[in-house]
Amino acid sequence: MTGPNLIRRGPDRQVMPEPQVLKSPLLNQTIGTGDTNFAVHENQSNGPHDLPSGGIPLHLHRTVDEAWYVLQGTLRFRHGVREFDAVAGSGVLLPHGTPHTFWNPGPGPARYLLIVGPKTERLLESLHGPRVPEAGALRKLYASFDVDLLE
Repeated sequence: MTGPNLIRRGPDRQVMPEPQVLKSPLLNQTIGTGDTNFAVHENQSNGPHDLPSGGIPLHLHRTVDEAWYVLQGTLRFRHGVREFDAVAGSGVLLPHGTPHTFWNPGPGPARYLLIVGPKTERLLESLHGPRVPEAGALRKLYASFDVDLLE
């Protein structure tokens, strides 16, 4: 492992990634990577039609959990067959193995932190990287990160 973002730490001089100590403002950025234990995103949705189909496709993570902290506005979640609203100040933890989706029900903006593990972070990097996958390849891409698209 070599590169400009690596440093040597500890008595055994193990190569470690350089820490991402501060990103300010965090809005529309990520702290952490697919190589760290978790990553934190600060996102903003400006209304109910800000995301494809009004929200994230219904999906199920086979092996990892996801968490959100709502900073402003409201996010609506579907967790299994239950729907609920998380208002500013709410934290949500959705365990793996449960179908879920979320969206901004509007009318105003919603800002939130999304906390994900390495597999989900690598999926997000693939979805939002320089090469956006074709619609027909999405199901296979999600499956490669242990996520099943359910719609």
